[in-house]
Amino acid sequence: MAPMKSFAGKFAKAAFTLSAPSRSWNTGISYTHTSKKGLLPTTTTATSAVSSPLLHKTPTAGTILSTAGIDATSSFSLEQMCKLFQATPKDNLYLSATADADGTGGERGVCLYKPIKQGDVVLSIPIASCFRDDEPPMWLGLGYNHAAQENDITDYERYNPSMWASRLAASILDMELNFNNGSNAHNNNNNNNNNIDADLIKGREIWHSMLPQKDKLKASLPVHWGEEVLATSKCTALELAVDSAYFARASAVMDLALELKGALKPEEESGSETTASECSNNNGMTEEERLLRQKSDLDAFNIALDMGMLQKKCHDALDIVQTRACRVERKCEDGVQWGPPLRILAPIFDFINHGSSRDGAAEGSANARFGIENDRMCDTRDARLVVRAARDIDEGEEVLIDYGDSARPAWRCLTSYGFVPDYDVSSEAYEDEDEDGRNVENVAELWMNGLRFEVDPHSVPFDLVEVAAAQAMFDDSVDEGDDAEDGEGGAFTPSIARAIAKRATAAAFNLITEPEMVDSEEDWDSPELVTAASLAALLRWSQHKVLLAFAENLNLFSSSEQAE
Repeated sequence: MAPMKSFAGKFAKAAFTLSAPSRSWNTGISYTHTSKKGLLPTTTTATSAVSSPLLHKTPTAGTILSTAGIDATSSFSLEQMCKLFQATPKDNLYLSATADADGTGGERGVCLYKPIKQGDVVLSIPIASCFRDDEPPMWLGLGYNHAAQENDITDYERYNPSMWASRLAASILDMELNFNNGSNAHNNNNNNNNNIDADLIKGREIWHSMLPQKDKLKASLPVHWGEEVLATSKCTALELAVDSAYFARASAVMDLALELKGALKPEEESGSETTASECSNNNGMTEEERLLRQKSDLDAFNIALDMGMLQKKCHDALDIVQTRACRVERKCEDGVQWGPPLRILAPIFDFINHGSSRDGAAEGSANARFGIENDRMCDTRDARLVVRAARDIDEGEEVLIDYGDSARPAWRCLTSYGFVPDYDVSSEAYEDEDEDGRNVENVAELWMNGLRFEVDPHSVPFDLVEVAAAQAMFDDSVDEGDDAEDGEGGAFTPSIARAIAKRATAAAFNLITEPEMVDSEEDWDSPELVTAASLAALLRWSQHKVLLAFAENLNLFSSSEQAE
């Protein structure tokens, strides 16, 4: 285990103060987080790596990547996509690459060939080149008000906001259907692709070919894990989140699969028949050949319409949306909102990895921000999704954006995106924390007297102090040398701090104890289960580090208070 940094000098003068809004005792301790998934070349000066929702894993923020680590094939494809999607600049972005320990290719991240200044454009892509949740294919009836076709109907009235993921997934499925049909329109039922240009189709084909393998992506998302794998994470919050997501996902998949099945009905169901003489004159086929071909086509349709297969395709599409889509606000420069939030899946942009929300100059922090930019209010036809540098970004440095609250804490990031961020729990990371505690990017679970609490290295929940104080009244946890009133009224005293620290230390080491594996039918040697079990272990390690830092800071607080 890596040695812990000492906060003695910092904490000797610090005192825990009660924060009423958050109901916690603030220690003033700081902590850090790293970036998300990406491909690190072997010539990097990387520190910690975090994986991201985008198919990759996180490299460390602020990492300078030598051009020797360029993934030449993917970078050529990236440049092609920039041209096909009319994204700018077309020649300043490349995908970094590195080899894993076994020599296979690892993750990727978007880096710069040339340095750019703060405020400059890193990437600008037309909204028209993106998948949008307000433009689903016509065969999808989810959330669409067919009775209201007036021009003045708003997006608020037309679409159910809670079903944005299904609408985006339907667009992904429709794209795949078009690829399979060799056409840019599926049975003339798609209101988006009928007039789609050839460049956009080609760009999407390249983008689709660069997505992660479906089985690997599925294995990284806890919503697909079995109960035994999930239990190895030893994280109640993750289990509760998965329980909630599981039923929501099952409902969305069933509805989406039924809609997709309706869009795939064979033409034979239309009732039209072809006579033997017509078939003989059609492509020179005999009656026997026609019947054999018709049977083959119907067999193919029956396979395609199998609900089990359709549901798997819907799961795969929703996995892509879950890990790669983003939300943008439709606002003017003065902050006035002129439309509902827009969920989009933007090719190229979705390869940018996650960085911490801390100060942009810190290692592992986000160095870019994004949003919609357009000249005309209430009109997104000419709008673009623009990524701008939040600070100066050096040549070879990876571009990182903050994924927001869905990437904090670590268990939520795993639930949302399928990777565990490597958050730094050192005190220096907390120095610039704002009033909202934005830099508290990771927490750990601590059970005490049958109650569950979430703690971070720099604060103690008020309720936890009360429970520890009550417990101290019934056992010998309060040292004899302490004041007799130390355990009364929930006071946060040195003895209470030591009692909580002792419990946190025990919990931390329990997390790194290998979970007992019961006999089951699970194939624990399969690549998918290995991936899932590895992520569960990473989450345990992440919480272990938080609890150890939390316990150390409590002990330092106790020592400093007693010294005074």
